[in-house]
Amino acid sequence: MKSTDCPPYREISVVYPAYNEEANVRLTLDRSIEALKSQFERFEIIIVDDGSTDQTLALLNEYASIHPEIIVLSNETNSGAGDSMLRGMMAASCSLVVNNAMDYPFDLSDLSKMCPLTEVADVVVAAREGRPGYTLYRHFLSRVNWTLLRVLFGLPLSDLNFVQIYKQEVLQSISVQSRSAGFMPAEMLIQARDQSFRIQEIEIPYHPRLAGKSVMGNPKVALTSLMEMLSFWVARRRRLREVIKNR
Repeated sequence: MKSTDCPPYREISVVYPAYNEEANVRLTLDRSIEALKSQFERFEIIIVDDGSTDQTLALLNEYASIHPEIIVLSNETNSGAGDSMLRGMMAASCSLVVNNAMDYPFDLSDLSKMCPLTEVADVVVAAREGRPGYTLYRHFLSRVNWTLLRVLFGLPLSDLNFVQIYKQEVLQSISVQSRSAGFMPAEMLIQARDQSFRIQEIEIPYHPRLAGKSVMGNPKVALTSLMEMLSFWVARRRRLREVIKNR
């Protein structure tokens, strides 16, 4: 029997969105399998290929043919990292579900630090200890995004767009409307908080991308995230007013 640091949960689903990540597939999956085998009795790795135009999908299918723990889903067209991540998380079957990126910014060995918190929390949020490799533009964009989320929604968290562990019951209780990578994770946390699920945060090391190209920080992605954030804020205020009115 393998040891685990997160009783009573002895299983986990790890979700990766992937778009043109052929340079990262092999190293990321090898490291993921090694880290998960040492911590869990059962795990699955769900990768959602988002219409890659390189060899990403072929490499993923190659790994899936060798490792039964790997599940590959494929979007017919490019839908964006947020939509792909959500699709993977909703397809997960384990009691705990965690997201990551194909450039492996979160070392799955650090699940040993996060999983014990699931004894007292329904969602565990990883807050980046630092952001090596970030440009001044990315730092600025992240600060603006965090400030808007804090002002509009009052979430007392220092990082809303990195990695989170969700209990399966939380994912089954929320209905996420956003699809942008910049706001969708935050909406999930806001909905979880609104439904009184317990949220805990812990600082975790962040590892910068070494290969491939990130789309995060793209002006189009940032604008879409802003529009979804404001749309959700308006809809949420309307719902809260209705709740107060009907009391």
